[in-house]
Amino acid sequence: MRMLLGCVSLLVVLSIVGLLAKTQLKQVSSTAAAVAASSGAASAADIDPTVVATPTPDLPRNVQDELVRAMQSPPARGDDSR
Repeated sequence: MRMLLGCVSLLVVLSIVGLLAKTQLKQVSSTAAAVAASSGAASAADIDPTVVATPTPDLPRNVQDELVRAMQSPPARGDDSR
């Protein structure tokens, strides 16, 4: 009886996770289509597509570069407290 209940609960959990994954993938594909449509509209209007859609893979690298730069520069202090 316990094994049957365990299998049924596992199937219920897997179906819920599957539905969540399906909705997430649907949102990602619609977002990608929207970005493609906006870049297509930008090229039709003679606008640089890089201005319209910021490339997502470059964003973490830019943030990391800014953090490294901020950590390397000394803090600005108004008084000589050292």
